[in-house]
Amino acid sequence: MVEPTKYDITIHQGATFELPVHYNDSTGADVNMTGYTVAGMVFDRLGSTKLCDFVSSWTSQSGGQFKLSISAATTATMSGIAQYDVLVTDPNNAKFYLLEGTAVINPGLTGR
Repeated sequence: MVEPTKYDITIHQGATFELPVHYNDSTGADVNMTGYTVAGMVFDRLGSTKLCDFVSSWTSQSGGQFKLSISAATTATMSGIAQYDVLVTDPNNAKFYLLEGTAVINPGLTGR
């Protein structure tokens, strides 16, 4: 069983958010994620209201590398402290959480 890695993120309001992810096994070797799917969501801090879905794109599926992103238009609507997680489904339809953590929405200054 894979225990999710806790990783807190900062999302800058009104800016494109991108998080590169590299999945390695316990020895540090790349995990071949061919046939896997990745989904992630951001919720308010209580987990009661979904703020958005991450868009996931592969950078190297055989090397266990993908990117999670949120458009600037979507981050512009977000505020406060939130939480997120990333759910992976393997080719046998087994599901596990790879990442989870707090998402701080930073309102910034320039975009106001």
